[in-house]
Amino acid sequence: MLRPIIGYSLFLTASAFLCGNFRDILQKRNWRPIVFGILFQVLVVFAFTNLPACVSAIEWVANGVMKLKDATIEGTKFCFGYIGGGDLPFNLKENGSAFVFAFQVLPTIILVSALSAMLTYLKILPILAKIIGYVFRVVFNVKSYIGMVAAAKIFIGQLEAPLLIKSKLNTLPKSEMFVVLALAFATASASVMPIYATVLAPVCPDAMKHIIISSVLGVISVLIVAAIAMPSESNIAEDISDTFEASEHKGFMGALSKGLSDGLFVWWCIVGSLIGTIALIALFNYVLESFPNVAGAPITLQRIFGVFMYPFAWLMGIQPQDLSAISQILGTKMAINETVAFFDLAKAAVSQESVVKTIYAINNFGNFSAIGITIGGMSALAPGNKSIAELVGKAFIGGFLATGLSATLASIFFAI
Repeated sequence: MLRPIIGYSLFLTASAFLCGNFRDILQKRNWRPIVFGILFQVLVVFAFTNLPACVSAIEWVANGVMKLKDATIEGTKFCFGYIGGGDLPFNLKENGSAFVFAFQVLPTIILVSALSAMLTYLKILPILAKIIGYVFRVVFNVKSYIGMVAAAKIFIGQLEAPLLIKSKLNTLPKSEMFVVLALAFATASASVMPIYATVLAPVCPDAMKHIIISSVLGVISVLIVAAIAMPSESNIAEDISDTFEASEHKGFMGALSKGLSDGLFVWWCIVGSLIGTIALIALFNYVLESFPNVAGAPITLQRIFGVFMYPFAWLMGIQPQDLSAISQILGTKMAINETVAFFDLAKAAVSQESVVKTIYAINNFGNFSAIGITIGGMSALAPGNKSIAELVGKAFIGGFLATGLSATLASIFFAI
């Protein structure tokens, strides 16, 4: 328990250095949102892990999200037959597998994307985001529309959430743009949650519950880091805008069609990304095989980045026998992407406790390739805001520190 407490304190302290002047933190910062934010985060973790009503609620949501995968299988079976999860027309060889990730798991993205588009058109998702966003506004003293984007990021992707305030993006001050960018790196998306939970199901049956909790914690952690490093530059009392953007779709069927096409595009992009990144890793590791072994094992890309992530794994309170394996998984997530990291975690010979703790560290888009995606996407949404390229590096670090806060705080409660 001591290591996660030290880690949480270190990540909070490191957040202060993002502003460039540690003394400025002590003299000029409004400590109310920082203190209230930390207390709010502790309350959320305590409720989700100890209060029966909250535990039951999060398990109900988790089961509901996993039903999306079962529903998707019905569609993939119809289109792809046994490749998509239907009955096999032959006898499977011993130790064989009929599981095809691209056709049995990834298509869930298409369904979730369609649901998100429909719920946005019906104003259900924006209204829900506004309600949760108001809580963030009260606790963190942020503008209502920033609280709404933060709340929406729990449910939707890094480029979809800012669409709720598209007309404001060009004029966002640096402090608020920092929050929007950091959210992109410290959280994931509901569209990929069933994928990660399915991958981890054999080693962690309740993975979805922890994935949902980590998404909520990631948003709160970003707001804490922002309150320390880049507090709001404008007067919150002047915030009179509590509306969200109207849907860009002409009708319900238009929203459904756009959601399906967007989901198909994301599915194809993920398939291509996995093929390319895994192939590049293998190619790079082939080159490294020419070097002498270190500590009785060959040098790999995962081991190299794992060295840098070893202190992070230690601060999370990972068990000593699992430190090496988990640090390599953390390095894989940072260097490549979280999808590959979840696959590695499912195959790792580590305890279930280490698996659960690691979920809170890798369930986010905090990797180097996401920087380019975020810059390109946000620049297209807000071409008039010149602070995006300037802030993206600091926001990436802020997202990493926010992930550290979430992972170490979760580990503290697991140790109690």
